[in-house]
Amino acid sequence: MACVVAWQLWPSEDSDVAVPARVCDEALPGADVAALLPEKGKQFTQWHTGVLNPEHPYARKAPGTCKVYGGGEAVRIEHSLYAKADYTMEDVARDASAPGATRITLGEAEGFHKGDTTSLFADCSAGQDKAVVEVDITYRKTSDPAVIQKMASLAADTLRLEARKLWDCAGADSLPAGTPRVG
Repeated sequence: MACVVAWQLWPSEDSDVAVPARVCDEALPGADVAALLPEKGKQFTQWHTGVLNPEHPYARKAPGTCKVYGGGEAVRIEHSLYAKADYTMEDVARDASAPGATRITLGEAEGFHKGDTTSLFADCSAGQDKAVVEVDITYRKTSDPAVIQKMASLAADTLRLEARKLWDCAGADSLPAGTPRVG
């Protein structure tokens, strides 16, 4: 009997992951990340390189990567710019139609999920200079539509922020609020 009482009173090893309200240099909503991580388990931690928060004074025109951990899971958030037509929106459309890919759209932005990564792209061309801004969310290999939707939502929030405030993409303001369409 004493062992049962002691076992019930023993503190649980699984504590709350406790994702903060803002993550990745305080650039992104923590709720999007919390939707992907377990509620209990190893404590939340994060690190980032490059620029994630365009509001900070050091933040101009540099790609960034953020990795968040919690509950034994990890999510990598990365953004970059393809300049001088290295990768175009036509390439995105082709890759979104490839076998095993799930198409994702957010207004004029387009992308796809394949394997463990959700990628979302927006045209960031200026005049004759072709450019595409990309956001990648890497979580785990899945074909679960609910998980893909959560990854796509995080990608959409990141793309809106980076296209509008870091890369100054023409048409970025027309990226709609809300969740992207998956499928």
